[in-house]
Amino acid sequence: MKETILLIEDDENIARYVKFKLEKKGYDVHHEDNGIEGLETVDILDPDLVIMDMMMPGLDGREVAERINEQQLLDPRRIIVLSGKEESEEIKALFKLGIYDYLHKPFDFDNLLIRIERALTVLRS
Repeated sequence: MKETILLIEDDENIARYVKFKLEKKGYDVHHEDNGIEGLETVDILDPDLVIMDMMMPGLDGREVAERINEQQLLDPRRIIVLSGKEESEEIKALFKLGIYDYLHKPFDFDNLLIRIERALTVLRS
């Protein structure tokens, strides 16, 4: 069975590129362009992994992660955050919630893929 990834990213170019590349690697990728719809999809889909932007309309990445954690929708170790910000208080707060990883934008797709594969391997064990 294909592993399911939810991509929550408001930049359409980044979303289209990442979705295309991950689907070529065999993942089942769903995309939402804002935090509110992303949170709803987490609840409905129960993805294997969530990759989300930090700065989004509606709810930002921190708010989405906090609600996922509060509502126990999924293990926060199943979250990778993308952000244009360097290490910040928001990123530190996300790590305290238990997210798996953080990647600074702009990012190299191969670097993202390595983190995805590593996260899924850890979660399977």
